[in-house]
Amino acid sequence: MKNRIAFSAIILISIILTGCSSTDPSTGSYDSGAVYDHPLYSTIARKSMAYEGVDRNPVIVVHGFLGAILKNEKTGATIWGAFTGADVIKGFSDDQLKGLAVPMEIGKPLKDLKSDVYPDSILKKVDVRILGLHFSMDAYDKMLETLGKAGYVSDDKPLPEGKRYFSLFDFYYDWRRDLPENAGRFHEFIQQKRAYMQEQYKKCYGLENYDVQFDVIGHSMGGLLSRYYLEYGSQDLPENGSLPVLDWRGTRHIDKLIVVATPNAGYLDTFVEMQKGLKISKELPAYPPGVIGTFATYYQMLPLVSTRSLVYKDDPNGKPVDIFDPEVWISMKWGIANPKHDETLKIILPNAKTAEERHAIAIDHLKKCLRRAKQFTDAMKVDTVPPDDVALYLFAGDSVPTRRTVQVDRNTGEFEVSDYEAGDGKVLASSARMDDREGGLWRPFGASPIKWNVIMHIFAAHMGITSSQEFADNVAYYLLEVTTKKQAEKRRQPVLPAR
Repeated sequence: MKNRIAFSAIILISIILTGCSSTDPSTGSYDSGAVYDHPLYSTIARKSMAYEGVDRNPVIVVHGFLGAILKNEKTGATIWGAFTGADVIKGFSDDQLKGLAVPMEIGKPLKDLKSDVYPDSILKKVDVRILGLHFSMDAYDKMLETLGKAGYVSDDKPLPEGKRYFSLFDFYYDWRRDLPENAGRFHEFIQQKRAYMQEQYKKCYGLENYDVQFDVIGHSMGGLLSRYYLEYGSQDLPENGSLPVLDWRGTRHIDKLIVVATPNAGYLDTFVEMQKGLKISKELPAYPPGVIGTFATYYQMLPLVSTRSLVYKDDPNGKPVDIFDPEVWISMKWGIANPKHDETLKIILPNAKTAEERHAIAIDHLKKCLRRAKQFTDAMKVDTVPPDDVALYLFAGDSVPTRRTVQVDRNTGEFEVSDYEAGDGKVLASSARMDDREGGLWRPFGASPIKWNVIMHIFAAHMGITSSQEFADNVAYYLLEVTTKKQAEKRRQPVLPAR
């Protein structure tokens, strides 16, 4: 009798644990604690992904720092984006270093310092060829693949069967050059793609001069560029040092801006790398400070003074280091202001005959870059409310220890990293959010000059965010299922047939 009761109890427990019907595909139960690594897209979601029509905005991807292949238009040589065994074994050649450096010249504004280098395409993978072996490191291929799975059709491949037009575009730009300058190029790009979409809508749906709106995804520095364009459009920074007119003119053609792993309050690695060099991977040598110190964008991503990211060792609770003051860089011998980088300056300034001449050119360039960077960061931290017909989304990493504080010896300029905080390994989560408590007094609930509609934290590193399943699932949802005011108004109009 006892054995029959025990056997019956086992059967009952088995039924409870496995469900009432062995033919039921559902594995859920009220007490299940299972965690899954991918979604099951519903019929509604699959229909949204398959839809082709004017109710679905085309998407523009804006890459971040290092995110475009750079080539020399005269020689055809790849300046950035592919590496060989010689790079690993011997280091970068003089021609490579000279090609990557931005020209420097006293008396010329940054926008007039031109070279033969141009952006050729978005960097999908970093190619490395060593001793007959070829391997790649992921760049933006995963993000573009994610958007392709969501139904967006990239214009870098032939049009797939059954699709009538492209709906995914990547804006590639020279990531070394001034961000407001690149915002002007972004405006031209948007106008070109808008004309293309209007032509397709007229051909496919008979719509004349349709008000095409774009959704923009900006990764890392690309988020800064996109935010600047959203607020200021193609305006340059005024020469008198004031701020451009914040009229949100970029919202005329943008519905949603999705910002991913962006240093909205700057990040410390820019400062550290301008002193020690930029190392892409363990296999590759570092680009020297004398080269990367010519990039205007490095200075435009320095951490805000208000975040207290740089403090003096002898006064850590006092006034923070003014990282945008050229005199501080000169006295501390930081970056291209350090005479020890003269060997690199000889390579990139071959017409300068003496060390003193090269140093004067470098100091002039440093001052121009820092002046523009201060003006740019001031423009980006203005506290203002965007129009109600645009939405701002943020994806930020918060699971990797990330440089938070550097302590500086005011007598020698030497420094050491003293503190790490939550981030993606490059950008602090608080910088991505632009949490105004960072460096200030703590208080309950964060506040930011950026009025985010949604903030999502992802357990991934800087590039890993874009290839994570959480990003893929949620970016598709916000692009395809959530409407802005503009889209809601269009929904009141007759819906065109899906294709």
